[in-house]
Amino acid sequence: MDASRQWARTLEGIRPDHVRRYELAAQYAIGRTLDAACGCGYGSSILHAKAGRVVGVDADAKAIEWAQTHFPGPGYLHGRIEDAPWVGQFDTIVSLETIEHLPDPIIALDLFRQTRANRLIASVPNEERYPFVAEKFECDEYPHYRHYTPADFESLLAAFDFPVKERFCQKDKQGEIHPGTDGMFLIYVCGR
Repeated sequence: MDASRQWARTLEGIRPDHVRRYELAAQYAIGRTLDAACGCGYGSSILHAKAGRVVGVDADAKAIEWAQTHFPGPGYLHGRIEDAPWVGQFDTIVSLETIEHLPDPIIALDLFRQTRANRLIASVPNEERYPFVAEKFECDEYPHYRHYTPADFESLLAAFDFPVKERFCQKDKQGEIHPGTDGMFLIYVCGR
């Protein structure tokens, strides 16, 4: 199992910053929700408790099996985001700590736009507070390819018709969420 994944059987075993990002996303999720790169399913479970109709997608078949076993409720699909294994339209897309792992995030963002979702909640590491160092991630099964400055992330999202409506951040891996962009992790709520 990939050590960078959260393999806990309950939310109590998940790193607090991950849980808090999903709790924030659940406050904004409406209607049919896609959890892109859902990992082991804990976040899809949090979203499902609030939004109801949630589909979690992940490239790791073992993570999907784990999700189905330990975090039932949402629907789960195995597949790469870039291959769009989901079907149909979504009202909300949640993409937390995903975009930095994609060799070409433009493919995923274009697919997200094609779902006609009215909301996107996305997070990435903030280059200004958590500088990207390739060597730090080279042994990860799913390495980071980049981190984003607040302005770069906002421009990227806007280019795919996801204008940023609210900006949040987390100062560290303990994960309290604050308004603004001066933390290690950026969390943007986008809407059309």
